[in-house]
Amino acid sequence: MCERTARPALRLAPLFMRDAPAAAELFHETVHAVNARDYAPEQLEAWAPGGAEPVRRMAARLLAQGALGAWDGSALVGFGSLEGADLLDMLYVHKDYRGRGAARLIAGSLEREARERGARAIRTLASITARPFFERRGYVVLRENVVVRAGVQLTNFLMEKDLDA
Repeated sequence: MCERTARPALRLAPLFMRDAPAAAELFHETVHAVNARDYAPEQLEAWAPGGAEPVRRMAARLLAQGALGAWDGSALVGFGSLEGADLLDMLYVHKDYRGRGAARLIAGSLEREARERGARAIRTLASITARPFFERRGYVVLRENVVVRAGVQLTNFLMEKDLDA
């Protein structure tokens, strides 16, 4: 007989300056691994370049937005943030934690935070890869966007979810 062992629950906690290198590494690895099926290599590199400068930029952005991390023990396995009251700006989950509830946990917490900040709806700019996740959460596409990073075009979608529903 096979015994099932319960997986410990992920916990949410704010990210601090000390967490920035782990978050930047998670961001880089996630973009390059998970989004590779929807974006070309040059697009992935423009979106998530390696090096020290992206870590500094990530640290500043995480701290400015009061980002929230999902932790499995001492390992950062995902993070997300709100810009202002109603823009879910970042949501990234380690490739090995996809489908294990981390993204749902983070998104749900950020949606509640947006509601507490007075937002009646929450928006996000979802990648091609993330679009189905957000659609399952009740977000609808308002429009397709093309952004340019390092001279390279990337497609994403402005999506919105009614928080009063």
